[in-house]
Amino acid sequence: MKFCPQCGRRLAGLDLQENRRYVPKPEPPFKEMNWFERHLNWTMVLAWLSTYLVTFIVASLVILANPYVSDDALVAILVIANLAVVIAVGQWVLRKKNRSLAWLLISWTWFFLLIENHSFLRDEHGRTAADYDRLIELDPDNANAYHERGDFYYETDQYDKAIADYSRAIDLNPRHASAYFNRAYAYGEIGQYDKAIADYSKAIELDPSDAEAYYNRGLDYQNNGEASKAVSDLEKCIELSTDPELTKDAQQALLEIRNSS
Repeated sequence: MKFCPQCGRRLAGLDLQENRRYVPKPEPPFKEMNWFERHLNWTMVLAWLSTYLVTFIVASLVILANPYVSDDALVAILVIANLAVVIAVGQWVLRKKNRSLAWLLISWTWFFLLIENHSFLRDEHGRTAADYDRLIELDPDNANAYHERGDFYYETDQYDKAIADYSRAIDLNPRHASAYFNRAYAYGEIGQYDKAIADYSKAIELDPSDAEAYYNRGLDYQNNGEASKAVSDLEKCIELSTDPELTKDAQQALLEIRNSS
């Protein structure tokens, strides 16, 4: 509305626009974005990388609190700590990017497959074939080094390479019972039951109290169509075994052979 500058009276005949008093909404104060807000993708990458530090700290604290904690329990705790960090940061990043939680799940999957350094070609100790190669380079006549690399190849389903390494270990130490046993296991995996049986027999000759060797040889006798020898070995396994699980497995295998004959 308008007023007379002389008398101060309200002036009539104004249009509707002038009758309305518009009060503009004040602009919010400008807030400068920090580095993390300006680089959301890198923020997510740093969050993933920080999980290594977080899990190391958590693992150290757990072990200090309970030195006898089981590996499975420790892994479960570390996975939870890892996911807690990633999900917390991921949700913040997704809100900034106006994206749903599905993006976090997709990105986490790709990260695990492409960035995570726990290669599928590592053994249970986190070692690769190159690590065992270096051990053998340092001591090329060490039968145990070949045996351990053979174990690695076996765990990663490279049975031919495993058999070659076990054979080399046996050449260096003809009384290496474990090398015979594991080579027999590898032969069994590729269906060469005669060779597996021969190696189990040698392992039993070197260690007559090895109940597991009798059990495995019994299974390979069964796979080779020699049921009577399989029964004899499984009975010997049950006689020698001090492991309830092994005894149960041998009894079950023995029952199946007798029921099928």
